[in-house]
Amino acid sequence: MNLVKRILFNEIKEWLSENKIVVIKGARRTGKTTLLNQIRDYLTHSSEKAIYLSVDQELNNPIFSNPKYFIRYLKDQYEVNEKGRTYILLDEFQYIKEAGLFLKVVYDMAHKYLNLIVAGSSSLELSKNREFLTGRKVEFILNRFSFIEYLWGVSEYKYNYSWNLSKDIKDLKEFYALYKSDLETHFIDYINWGGYPEVCLQGNLKKKEILLKEIIRTYIQKDIVDFLNVGNISAFNNLISLLSHQVGNLLNKGEVCNTLGIHFKTLENYLDILKGTFIFSFLRPFYTNIRKELSKMPRVYAEDMGIILYCTSRNFTDFEIIEGSVVENFVYNHLSLIFSEDNIYFYRTISKSEIDFIVKDNNRLIPIEVKFQKKANIPISIRNFNKNYADRIDYNIVVTMNKLDFQNNTYFIPVVLLPFINK
Repeated sequence: MNLVKRILFNEIKEWLSENKIVVIKGARRTGKTTLLNQIRDYLTHSSEKAIYLSVDQELNNPIFSNPKYFIRYLKDQYEVNEKGRTYILLDEFQYIKEAGLFLKVVYDMAHKYLNLIVAGSSSLELSKNREFLTGRKVEFILNRFSFIEYLWGVSEYKYNYSWNLSKDIKDLKEFYALYKSDLETHFIDYINWGGYPEVCLQGNLKKKEILLKEIIRTYIQKDIVDFLNVGNISAFNNLISLLSHQVGNLLNKGEVCNTLGIHFKTLENYLDILKGTFIFSFLRPFYTNIRKELSKMPRVYAEDMGIILYCTSRNFTDFEIIEGSVVENFVYNHLSLIFSEDNIYFYRTISKSEIDFIVKDNNRLIPIEVKFQKKANIPISIRNFNKNYADRIDYNIVVTMNKLDFQNNTYFIPVVLLPFINK
């Protein structure tokens, strides 16, 4: 088992010398504390002064009640002053009352000699105070382990490879022939247990199960009960279970309200919480002709595959019998790592012609369909979409079980290879 340096680390490094608040958001237990410690070690080794503070362990400390107290404390206890730059790393910053305003005042008072790097488990508190940090911050999201990061942690092989799509896929075919078995074996584990680092790196299945349950229960207790004060925990838990059974499907909010016995506004609030705490995503439809193409309902995807296992008990032991909806969820999670959520859609016409994903890349469109079966062809829906948007499409992608090919302007990519394909 290897210590995994997160892909996000190198992106954040580029911003450490800028006069911005670096905000790292993500679900609980995705490794934010580990990442902050890696950043602190990097700064220390670069002869920079770095101070780590965990807000949730200092809830009663008055230093977080007033920005002036906070700055005074740093000056008194750590000899922070205008003569040199100091990096302050704040973990679980969402526990600070009016966190956005607090950070704004600290920044305005001391940005000439303090650099703030903050991490939090929920985007909700920051979103409420977003206007305070306009022009003062740069945001990053630390996701659970991607499939490649997971491989770095558990596989005996090195997987430092990536490819740009081209008509010549000879090298990619050689790579696939060589590592197909290892990739599929690890894919089964990843599709079952998800990407929480502790769960990924735990080799004992019983301990994996215990860790996953503890992570979900901690999320419910700390984020939902303690921090966000959700009253109807039973309905909230039932909603998580219901959504886990519906990944890849349209979300009919009226039906959900009737099933759970809750008001529409309550459901909207719960869905916002699930999105804001990085548990579920809700994919919007793509359309240019609202009369013909618009499906108003979003599609549901879990942010982590382990959430699906926790709620449904679905566990796959054979690569070829993994459910297509679960593979589709994996593909969505991968796409969300490399494209903004504002650029990923699904496509469904009034006549129910569907394409799993439409990705906007600049002004170009990439239709992506998941066909997790032994024989995959170009779907009619993609052919029709190509006719309607011919001037905006360079190629299509069909994500397959094991077919690797390029034909008729379409790449057939086995799902285990998709994470190795560059944007």
